[in-house]
Amino acid sequence: MLRIFISSVLTAVRYKGALISRFELFKKLFVLGRLRKSEIARDKEIITSFLGSKFRAFSYHTLNYLIREIFINDEYKFNSSKSNPIIIDCGANIGMSVLYFKRCFPQSTIIAFEPNPTTFDLLQKNIASYELSNVTLNNLALSNSNGTIPFHINADKGTLTGSLQSNRGGEKIIEVQCAKLSDLLSEIIVVDLIKMDVEGAEQNIVEDLMQSGAIQKVKELIIEFHHNIPGENNSFSHFIRMFEQSGFDYSIRTDFTSLGAMQDIVLHFYRK
Repeated sequence: MLRIFISSVLTAVRYKGALISRFELFKKLFVLGRLRKSEIARDKEIITSFLGSKFRAFSYHTLNYLIREIFINDEYKFNSSKSNPIIIDCGANIGMSVLYFKRCFPQSTIIAFEPNPTTFDLLQKNIASYELSNVTLNNLALSNSNGTIPFHINADKGTLTGSLQSNRGGEKIIEVQCAKLSDLLSEIIVVDLIKMDVEGAEQNIVEDLMQSGAIQKVKELIIEFHHNIPGENNSFSHFIRMFEQSGFDYSIRTDFTSLGAMQDIVLHFYRK
């Protein structure tokens, strides 16, 4: 068992043509873990060195979580025969997922969406810090309508749970611009991947893609489905059925702490 563990830690991961061992990633997590214990407020911009440049966030806790989820767990890993896939990032937050995709596919084109203006400011700074090309950032919420819409956040500036739903996002309400993803994809012929982590808005976005027919442009989707949101009717079976009827197969990754608890279910949809 020890040999297997050591092997997994030292496994090299290729990002942007360079080999980076998991040991380096775990070492970074160790440092962030120590810093996380000492931090009090999560409303000041912090800067740390990560993968050769400066990365900004509002807490070491958030950075620790994002590195684990995205770089260690490879939650958004997908295979492409193309060196320059088109990737749509719905819910880009502060840009860790954009950085991951660019490290895996340096020539990719990424169109990213983040509605929270405070978070979007850090997203812009992080993309500029790494001098990433072919990345378009949009300070927009996505749903099944256009216009302005209430967006719910909590007091934590670095929140990962800002949402169009009050019982998911928080008690503070701001107005944000909202658009239909189907309209924004009108000029694109093929989308290689849609990544979606939008804290409960995934149902409306997908229904728009299905009803408009824009889903036919999409090869794969990696969606974090938010199940058992308090006060909301569960619709997981309906969500899955939409993809089954549109010719997709899928893999599921999840766990839960107790019966009826809120769950983040990672769904990877792909063409049969």
